[in-house]
Amino acid sequence: MITLRETSVRVVAGDAQEMGGILDQALLQQMRLATSFIEASNESKLAMPLTQPALQGLAEGLGHLVEGRAKLAASVREMNKLLSHSNLRETSFGCPGGLYMTLAPTRETVPGVEGVPVI
Repeated sequence: MITLRETSVRVVAGDAQEMGGILDQALLQQMRLATSFIEASNESKLAMPLTQPALQGLAEGLGHLVEGRAKLAASVREMNKLLSHSNLRETSFGCPGGLYMTLAPTRETVPGVEGVPVI
């Protein structure tokens, strides 16, 4: 069994929630910026070749943010697996856990904890 301190887990849970919100806000802002740029470019009647590099950069940045969000979700899922094999497994910390746990494979084991399946 993994032994965790409740206060430490609460800090991690709070940080995970905050990070998810920050990433979502960054995604929204990046989308707004791309939309504003397209609108301003169209209004100015700029040729597509002139605006393509900036738009491409905005799109790539958006892709990186979406990828980072997916990695955060995967990290939270891994942290929930650890929590499920700890002394605090029955404690809810308000982590975004419900959806992530349903997406986790059902017969996975926690690294370093032999033979303990993740449910």
